[in-house]
Amino acid sequence: LGQRNRNGSAQHWVTMSSPPAAPDPADAIGRTGLFRWPVIALALLTLTSGYTDGYSLSRFDVFIANQSGNIVRAGMGIFGEYAAWRLALLSMAGFAIGAMVAWLIGIPAARRGWTLVRVRLILASALLGIWWLTVLVVGNNDEKGIACAILGGMALGVLASVMTKIANTPIQPTFQTATVLNGARGLIEWMTGRGSEASAGRRLAVLGGIAIACYALGGALGAFAIRIGPTAVLLGLVLPAVALLLTRPDPPTPTR
Repeated sequence: LGQRNRNGSAQHWVTMSSPPAAPDPADAIGRTGLFRWPVIALALLTLTSGYTDGYSLSRFDVFIANQSGNIVRAGMGIFGEYAAWRLALLSMAGFAIGAMVAWLIGIPAARRGWTLVRVRLILASALLGIWWLTVLVVGNNDEKGIACAILGGMALGVLASVMTKIANTPIQPTFQTATVLNGARGLIEWMTGRGSEASAGRRLAVLGGIAIACYALGGALGAFAIRIGPTAVLLGLVLPAVALLLTRPDPPTPTR
């Protein structure tokens, strides 16, 4: 399949390997931005992801944001090298469900004029709240945090959709493998490029460095929170709540 070039004399065809992806209503054309201070919001959301991952990994030995780690561990379980492989699978399933819900709510959001990033952030915060309450009542028992793996994965699956770029720069507050890859590319473009290319590379490298540092700091705090006890719940809920305060409404749709 192809598309005919508008040059009528030259009947040129452009081959398309796949149809374009459906646009996310949160990234609608003409937006002025999702957050008033997007870098601060990125730091808060990434801290939240690292914090919940660090806590979950320390207590239940399973990730809820880093699904690459869960995929590897589920594979290790085939040969009996990882006892909690079922938790890894449940966390992956929860993350996928959360991501699906995050995309599904974009349909009514686009029709009713909701600020989608706020709806997603509220949903992620609500799921995190339920997850933390479940964490408090589920000890290291025989279930080994099954409910926590599912609910935590769902919360982070929604959170992953809240912010995917800043100033047309790809960024992700949950899983950081792509951040390391993009940050390395940005560093090279910064050092070797010129003009706008160097500027874009610098932005990509700096944002990647901020996300990686915040995720690592969040993981450290999450692991330390095991020693604190129930009060650790507060930090896990305060961070996305502050990010919610930084959101701004969608700009009015221009009339033709």
